[in-house]
Amino acid sequence: MTLCSPIPPVAMSQPFRFAFGDDEDMEEDDIREGKQSLELANPSAGDPSPAGPAPCLHTLNDLLATLPSKLEYHNLTIPTPDHGNITLARRELFDIRAQLMAEDSDLDDASATGLSTDDIKPNIYEGGFKTWECAVDLAKYLATQKDYLSRMLTSPCTIVELGAGTALPSQLIFNLLFPKRLVPEPPRTTMVLTDFNPSVLKLATIPNLTLNYLLAGAVGPEESSGDIECLDDLSPDFQAFLRKCNIEIWAISGGWGSDFAAMALPGSSGAPDDVMILASETIYSPASTRTFTETLLDLLRRSEKAGGKAVALVAAKRVYFGVGGSVDDFLDVLRELGGEGKVVWATEGLGNGVGRCILEVRNRAEVDVMT
Repeated sequence: MTLCSPIPPVAMSQPFRFAFGDDEDMEEDDIREGKQSLELANPSAGDPSPAGPAPCLHTLNDLLATLPSKLEYHNLTIPTPDHGNITLARRELFDIRAQLMAEDSDLDDASATGLSTDDIKPNIYEGGFKTWECAVDLAKYLATQKDYLSRMLTSPCTIVELGAGTALPSQLIFNLLFPKRLVPEPPRTTMVLTDFNPSVLKLATIPNLTLNYLLAGAVGPEESSGDIECLDDLSPDFQAFLRKCNIEIWAISGGWGSDFAAMALPGSSGAPDDVMILASETIYSPASTRTFTETLLDLLRRSEKAGGKAVALVAAKRVYFGVGGSVDDFLDVLRELGGEGKVVWATEGLGNGVGRCILEVRNRAEVDVMT
């Protein structure tokens, strides 16, 4: 597996904003919601765009080395049927911006966008600094799925989150894996966290996992926010904890495609893993829907070819007004490419809101075997 340097800057593209109100960091009731249509600053933003940058692998050690001395966080509580309420700590958006401004000499286009009011800048910044409501939907749904969670705790598994951003679904799974430290020989778990922007992995994705490690058992439900210091011995302590739990974490930045899939699931000489692929708010743009779907199916088929079982969960709004993406279009492309998807959770839009759903996606050959 090849380690890559950070992705180079690419040609600037016009931004657009999701017209959801102000862009301050969100309380639980202010997760970025689809209450209005999307507001495009550039009418052509949904047109086919150049391929994204080549995928790059980032080690956990390298990403932990970039943590600031202190992290500000806000908590989100997720109820579970068997594990009580799980508290997920998310780094505050203003804290991310403070680090970006402190490092302004090294700002790339994606990081600069994170300091602006633009929610997304196609092919530059894909919104990963902020938490989107379908990610919350997916985390809450996962918390209710006893079969999925049981397999993750008792069998070798790989979890790949596409477009992770603040990584709420992965955070939920990560927190549920903590009891593995009490098992003498816990099964292997690999977590692959991916985002278009390396700056998002550095400033949001990995800091959020780190916060949940640091705060495990230390934050009461009445404490909705706070800050915590990142001591000099954090990285070796965190990685020793992961080794004890038999958890491996790495991250990938860059564009989707076959090279990306090969990097995310490189294969193993050991027993085949069960693979779960997670994605939320990844089908808003028709320009990237086909590439996303091809990558999703590539990952599923790689797992099945190795002898494992694979499933993907995709959380999305029914329609992304103003941009053009939709669940129906995604399902059309999915079927064309040999996959099948079914709705396993849904909510209809209320008032000016937009209906949302979660799809279970499988390779058609796997569906045929199951039926």
